Amino acid sequence: MKPIVRVSALVLVTLAMAGCSTLEKWNPFSSSKVKPAELVNFNADLKTSTRWSLDVGNSEQGYFQPVVYDGVVYAASESGRVVALDKSTGRIKWQAKTDNKLRAGVAVTADTVAVVDSANQLVAFDFQGKAKWKTAMDVDVTSVPTGSINSIIVRGIDFSVISIASDSGQQRWKHSRQLPPLTLRINSTVDINNARVYAGFPGGRLVGLDLNTGNVVWEAILASPTGTTEIERIADVTGNPVYNFREVCAAAFQGKVGCLDSTSGKTLWNSELSSPNGASVDDRYVIAANELGDLFAYSRNGGKQVWRIANFQRRLPTTPLSVGRSVVIGDFEGYVHFIDRDTGKTIARTRVGSSAFTGAAQAAGTNEFLIQSRKGELALIAVQ
Repeated sequence: MKPIVRVSALVLVTLAMAGCSTLEKWNPFSSSKVKPAELVNFNADLKTSTRWSLDVGNSEQGYFQPVVYDGVVYAASESGRVVALDKSTGRIKWQAKTDNKLRAGVAVTADTVAVVDSANQLVAFDFQGKAKWKTAMDVDVTSVPTGSINSIIVRGIDFSVISIASDSGQQRWKHSRQLPPLTLRINSTVDINNARVYAGFPGGRLVGLDLNTGNVVWEAILASPTGTTEIERIADVTGNPVYNFREVCAAAFQGKVGCLDSTSGKTLWNSELSSPNGASVDDRYVIAANELGDLFAYSRNGGKQVWRIANFQRRLPTTPLSVGRSVVIGDFEGYVHFIDRDTGKTIARTRVGSSAFTGAAQAAGTNEFLIQSRKGELALIAVQ
C-alpha cells in the first residue's frame, strides 16, 4: 500500500539519513507501535444505498476521480479504459481504450473528456467517445486535470499550472514559479470558479489566477515555512483549494488550515494543522485530516475547532466530502464512513470493494456521491 503523501526522491533520501523516527512521520505502515485504528462501533443514524456499481478497471497507481456532467458520469482507470455512464442507471453510453496506460483523469469541459496517459500526453475524446486530439506535455503530469467551459487546467509535477484549449489541445497559458529545495510529490489540483483558477504552491502560498490569461490576480501566504532544516520547512498547500461563496479555503502540510477572501486573498482565519490531503468545505465547516488520520472540523466562520476524532489513525482517510448532514471519507480497506458533521460521530458505514480509493469521493448531485476504488469498483451512493 502506498502512503498518501508521495515525497520526492531527494526528500526520501534525506529522511532515510535522518533516521527511522522521521520516516515514521510519513509512513502509516511503519513498525511504530501505532497501528491502523480498529473500526469503531456505532449506532446507525443515517440510511445509505448504493444506486449502482461498475468495474472500470484496476488502478494500482495514479489518481482518478469520476466527474458528473449533464447527467453523465465520466471515469477512467490506469488500465486505459475511459467510460461514460448514464448517471441514473449506471448503463454504459460509450467506452474507449487508450493506447497507453493512464496516470490521471478525468477532466470534462462543455465538449471534451480528457485524461493523462503514461506517455505524458493529455488525451481528449468528444462526447461520443471518439478520439479528438493528443497533446504532449512539456512537464510530467501526475495530478487529475480539471475542466472548465472551454479549457482544461493541468498541473505539472513542478506545480506549474497550464491551461489547454479543449477544442484544439493547444496551450493557452502557463504559470510557474521557483520552488523551495524540497517539496512534497502530491496530487495537487485546482479549483475553478468565477473565471479564476485557485491553486496552492509549496511554501504555503495560495494564488488566484485569471482563467483566461493566467495572470496573477492575488497571491497570499496560508502557512509560512518554519524550522531549521529543509525537511522541517516543507509547508506545501495540499489537495486543492476550495471556493465557497466569497472564500477560498485550503490546508498545508506542516502548516495551517484556513480561509481567505476570494476577491483579495486577505486571510480571514487560520489554525495550526498539518494536512497531507487538503480540506473540504461546506456552508458550516472546514474539515481536514492530519498525517496520522485524525479528523478535525473547524467553524467556517471564524475557524473555531468544533471536534476532533482519532477513529481513522493510519487508515489513510481520503479528503472528506460533505454530503447532506454527513461527512464522507474512504479508507485503505475500502470502507466508506459517514460522520455526523456536527458531532464527529460515525452514523453509517458501507464498503466499496476491499482496496484503497483512487481519490476522494466526488459530489454527484443532492445527497449523492461517486467513489472509485483502486481495484476498479465505481459506485454511486446516496444518503437519506
